[in-house]
Amino acid sequence: MRRLLLILALFTGLSTFGQFNQQAPWMEEFRGRSADSPIKFKDVVDAFNSYWETRDPDVRGSGYKPFKRWEAYWQHYVGESGYLPTSTDLWNAWIEKEAQANSRNTLADESNWLSIGPTDFANRPFSTANIGRVNVIIKDPNNANTLYAGAPAGGIWKSTDAGLSWDQLADDLPQIGVSGIAIDYNDSNTIYIATGDDDAGDSYSVGVFKSTDGGATWNQTGLNPLNSPTDMNDIYIDPNDSNKLWVATSNGVYRSTNAGVSWTNTIGSANIKDIKIKPGDTNTIYAVTSSAFFRSTDGGVSFTAAGTGLPGLSGRLVIDVTPANPNVVYAVSATTSWGFQGVFKSTDGGSTFTQSANAVNIFESTQAWYDLALAVSQINENEIYVGVLNIWKSINGGNSFSQVNSWFQHTASFTHADIHFLRFYDNELYAGTDGGFYKSSNGGTTFTDLTEGMEISQFYRIDVSEQTSTKIAGGTQDNGGFGYSSGWNNYHGGDGMEGVIDPNNDNLFYGFMQFGQNLFVSTDSGQSGSQAFSGPANGNWITPLAVNSESEVYAGYNFLYRFNGSGFDQVSGFIGGNIDVLEIDPIEPDNMYVAIDNSLHKSLNRGVNFSNVESFPSNITSIEVNNNDSDVVYVTTSGLNGGVYRSSDGGFTFNNITGSLPSVVKLIIKHRADDPLNNLYLGTSIGVYRYDDNLGDWEVFDNNLPNVAVRDLAINVTDEIIVAGTFGRGIWTSPLQTTQLAQDDVKLIAVNSPAANNFACGEVTPQIEVKNNGQNTITQIDITYTVDGGPDSNYTWNGSLASEATTLIDLPALTLGIGEHDLDVSVSVTNDTFPTNNNAGKSFFVNDTGIAQLVNTFETPEEELITFNEVGGAALFERGVPAGALLNTAVSGTQVYGTNLDGDHTNMTKAYLFSQCYDLNQIVNPVLKFHMAFEIEFDWDLAYVEYTIDGGLNWSLLGSESDPNWYNSSRFAGDGIANNCYNCVGGQWTGTNATMTEYSYDLTALNNESEVIFRIVYHSDQAVVEEGIIVDDFFVDGTLSTSEFTLGSVMIYPNPSDNIFNIKISNIGSYNYTVTDLTGKVVMKVRDIDRINHQLDMSNYSAGLYLLNIETEGRRLTRKLILK
Repeated sequence: MRRLLLILALFTGLSTFGQFNQQAPWMEEFRGRSADSPIKFKDVVDAFNSYWETRDPDVRGSGYKPFKRWEAYWQHYVGESGYLPTSTDLWNAWIEKEAQANSRNTLADESNWLSIGPTDFANRPFSTANIGRVNVIIKDPNNANTLYAGAPAGGIWKSTDAGLSWDQLADDLPQIGVSGIAIDYNDSNTIYIATGDDDAGDSYSVGVFKSTDGGATWNQTGLNPLNSPTDMNDIYIDPNDSNKLWVATSNGVYRSTNAGVSWTNTIGSANIKDIKIKPGDTNTIYAVTSSAFFRSTDGGVSFTAAGTGLPGLSGRLVIDVTPANPNVVYAVSATTSWGFQGVFKSTDGGSTFTQSANAVNIFESTQAWYDLALAVSQINENEIYVGVLNIWKSINGGNSFSQVNSWFQHTASFTHADIHFLRFYDNELYAGTDGGFYKSSNGGTTFTDLTEGMEISQFYRIDVSEQTSTKIAGGTQDNGGFGYSSGWNNYHGGDGMEGVIDPNNDNLFYGFMQFGQNLFVSTDSGQSGSQAFSGPANGNWITPLAVNSESEVYAGYNFLYRFNGSGFDQVSGFIGGNIDVLEIDPIEPDNMYVAIDNSLHKSLNRGVNFSNVESFPSNITSIEVNNNDSDVVYVTTSGLNGGVYRSSDGGFTFNNITGSLPSVVKLIIKHRADDPLNNLYLGTSIGVYRYDDNLGDWEVFDNNLPNVAVRDLAINVTDEIIVAGTFGRGIWTSPLQTTQLAQDDVKLIAVNSPAANNFACGEVTPQIEVKNNGQNTITQIDITYTVDGGPDSNYTWNGSLASEATTLIDLPALTLGIGEHDLDVSVSVTNDTFPTNNNAGKSFFVNDTGIAQLVNTFETPEEELITFNEVGGAALFERGVPAGALLNTAVSGTQVYGTNLDGDHTNMTKAYLFSQCYDLNQIVNPVLKFHMAFEIEFDWDLAYVEYTIDGGLNWSLLGSESDPNWYNSSRFAGDGIANNCYNCVGGQWTGTNATMTEYSYDLTALNNESEVIFRIVYHSDQAVVEEGIIVDDFFVDGTLSTSEFTLGSVMIYPNPSDNIFNIKISNIGSYNYTVTDLTGKVVMKVRDIDRINHQLDMSNYSAGLYLLNIETEGRRLTRKLILK
């Protein structure tokens, strides 16, 4: 049941939607244009581009990014006419949707949407990101524990426990921003909200809404979608008369004397940016435009110009007052270039102002048109706070300032960057920022983040793992990239854009920041940091990113590029401009589609060449290829009257399937795989719709989903879950619509074993998981598998698998050499309906066995170890002769492992050097030893050792700085000591020690582990390169256990040998031995040798490294044999 009590009848009107914040410098030529002369979207974009031709957009706080956010969102609302819709158009679209939903007689809506956040995330205590932007915070004047907060696109939120938890109050309204909140001093259940996003235009204003039950239900007031100004900000209620209200708007101050039933405009068309009431005197009201100060002394009935001493020309003004001295008014002004102009103080109620002596640039930016806030202490008229990029404080009336915090340092006084709101309640300072809101009770010395529990993230793009719906990647406005895997974590900064997940390894997340300037790659599902790679060019604000079924990653700039693991390779020539949309055929990866404006282009050779196949009436917003049929392609287009189109010939001709969809913006379309009815899901400006072949039209699919813009959708067929990325209300999931099964279909769910990037210490037994995705019982499954692209191997499973049941199938064991391997598996049954769900693959590693007490000197190829970088590309660690300026010495022989042996390491690299597998229960008091020398940028770059006991599924830091002869640093990320240890893990080497030094670590705690692998990690940041590290003589030392031979009782010589190895064993009876290769395959077995001297002949075997395993009377010993 919808909670909105008042539903408007359909109407037509000319209420003009605000093109953009009118204070932005590039909007100057449009100011004052009447509603009869609307502005085309392209005109605004062109004015913006012209303005920035001679300016640097990369300067922090320049104001460039807020516009690009606005452009990227509202461009999809532009129809064939080139104009943005009016607020009336947008409101009517919602009314049309509601009317259609309430009268539908189609199939029942089976959706059941559930929010999964983020409401918090693991690294929030030390991340510079947060949940989302907050425009306004209000404390209930009658209850100090009750707070209300307004978000630009996430509505209004209420807390009754002083910000510890939050409830949403307006999900059943159409998506609204809230820039002003007022609570009746005489009745806390009466609340007013001024709607829209006054600072950035992320949502449109539909007037003032009113609740009389504490926010449970809402009514329109006399200032409604039919007559509302385009923007609103502060709203106030007279504490002495609940019928009197004032609201600041882009078209003057509106005043009501009958509790919002009707309103009167009291300053005409002035764009009011701030309004305040004189403490203790509600007849005196102050209001400012961008460059003028007004005062009313009759309760807002009329206003007159005042403010002598303020600048004659400014770009923006904000004001504040204080009960500490009701006659004091402060004003902060920005220049017409939106930099700092001055702080001004009046002591006569705004008649005259005096500029303070401060000359420090407390704005630190030129984006005051976007965010500028001012607050004065309630108990000290000389204590003031100003916020733009950061918060600054003065204790002498503005004559000098000190910086309270810094947006990039998560110290005790941290708040997110870009300050939109500052206000005191009960002598506590509240700050609303681009990343949540904060409270200080001690004058800014510390701030407490109160955002946790709010679901206000504005997601641009999302993706979900093909294997499980519990892994999600997404990018958010203002707050970077998020990864979800049983919990949220922020894995990269900037504005997060496209986030995609490797279909064959769902630990691998890729995330773009704005313009595709950096690609961030996480190898642990976004649960820790990421490695960044510079983009090859500047793309769109949302630069498209896609990964194909073979794990190839592509990006759309002015050309198409492919990511190679360490950078980008250009694939295509010039297609026609920056690519807006990129889609790869899930069946045939050679087929690719891109959209540029309203043109659809297709490639049949993985993007090398494109041809223009179709043009549409308005710009293309999304492309989707049918998961079961490559010839079927879907396209959506922009504008309230944009369409949904279907092609059945590979994109050359299209039919319109928009059907009875209301006038909503069609943002994203997704097709469900393995579905005979071809279910389609459409994300729109106000919710989700569904279509299938039987239905032949669209129906709402939005139970429990807020009325919010759904900018992206992703489907996990395995769990039958759809995921929605909303612009203002975070991530939501729902079960998919029930669909019929095919008669016969088998689905390969996953290759369960070996796990992705698993290290096998010996032979490998693959295991797959399959599902009967059809109606008929399966009795036979044919399985084909290959290793490293080699010849096919076949295996047949026989049994009985009921409809929708799953089973695990073990394949024959594989004996493989050391290194990385790729396993590809395909399954099929007779009359298989969907062969597209029959394939899966897995990459894994095979390791060999390390011998206790045997030193790896790295002198021969047989002593090579596995090494790679976290995200691929040429391995940083290499074996050879060190030739650095500082690092140039080996311990044994001439060879070492090092991070680039003859120069500096690369930036933004996380590299691994892996040991062999060690059986530590074979020795008493095992100790890891190696020699290392290093030149590492202090605290910025680092090296450390990790270990695993489960084949690489989980890695743990080995030791700490307090351990003897081990690390030299205990710093960790976010420790607050300094702003430099972003990659620190709590124990590491950093700085310089160019002398080869032996390091050792007692492994007694791991004595019971039989398969332990160590890895040396080298992690560099984004700047300053040095030589890194070199490592030599790596081994595990210790005392042989009683179940082994004593080392001195066995001699093997010569070793290495060309063919014959002499074995001499004294003081024992008879013994047996086997010889195995590095895969664990037994190549020779000899029993019952009862003499001291024995010759082992390997003349008929290939050169390489082998293991000799000797056993007698319950004792055993393993030694390496090197056959030349």
